[in-house]
Amino acid sequence: MSVLGAAPAARRPGPGNRWFAAGALLACCVALIATLAGGSVARADETVRHDAAGEAGVVSLIGDSTLAGVRWYADYGSLRTFDFVLNAESCRRTVEPSCISREGYRSATVVETIRTLSDELGEVLVVMSGYNDPARSIDEAIDTVTDDARSFGVDHVVWLTLRSGADVDYSDPQEQSSTDTFREYNERLVEAAAASNGFLQVADWATYSTGATDWFEYDGVHLTSPGVDALTTYLTGILQRVLAGEDVSPAAAPWTVLTPGAEGEAVIETQAALIEAGIDVPGGADGVYGNDTMAAVAEYQRQVGDLQVTGAVDEATARSLGIYDEASEDVPPTTVPT
Repeated sequence: MSVLGAAPAARRPGPGNRWFAAGALLACCVALIATLAGGSVARADETVRHDAAGEAGVVSLIGDSTLAGVRWYADYGSLRTFDFVLNAESCRRTVEPSCISREGYRSATVVETIRTLSDELGEVLVVMSGYNDPARSIDEAIDTVTDDARSFGVDHVVWLTLRSGADVDYSDPQEQSSTDTFREYNERLVEAAAASNGFLQVADWATYSTGATDWFEYDGVHLTSPGVDALTTYLTGILQRVLAGEDVSPAAAPWTVLTPGAEGEAVIETQAALIEAGIDVPGGADGVYGNDTMAAVAEYQRQVGDLQVTGAVDEATARSLGIYDEASEDVPPTTVPT
């Protein structure tokens, strides 16, 4: 493994001083783990480069701190079968100026990094970014990344879905993103992939990692050591399939379980569907998932009969309400690490 020049990733929430202290402690612990394991931790301003003598293909990986755990733990796993470059930085945004990272500076954006690496991008570019992006930039981010990648001769862009489930508690430092933004990002990605004739493909990391709480830190997006192993194994399987000519995109964006506290378009659609089904929703379709909506969902689940009565809109309830399209069955690309 050669390390010559990379960057940091997305940033975790919380008060500044506490966050920087926690980040420093994490960095020290990660460095110690990597040292004990014989690994070498790349600095935030380094791109990790690995030469596997062309064994499995040439790829690139660019992301925010949700990918940077791979660099922090210096654990690249089965990705070593590929020739690759990896650049992942804290607080990175895709196209708008990045925020100040836990590593103390403003990183280059995903788009800027694509242009810097240019002829090193290889056959497939993997993007794991979006957690720090404001909703207004989603379309521009997707369009610019794919246009630039195509201009540099990349065959496919693979973009990982953003986690947005009940276990996710993350917003960018300026609070311009949230789980609602992440859900919207996933929807736009799937739509863009469907229109790209296979150039843009969506790897559904959000669904694949559902329930794997030990893979993530408290915020539900940043990786633990087991999570790094899971991600590198997952990405290896995805890359093998894409390089073999498969399209890994799901037929629909992953469904995120709706619970009290959720807001936005998905809640409005849920409330409208409940009303259409004859369920009383006090306040109407106001886009706020409060106790009244939870009670209405539970009543709907009781009336349907074959749904678990929880008051939360899980995938089965969403399908029953007609607010989530049926996705085609897909074989998991890898075995979940144990």
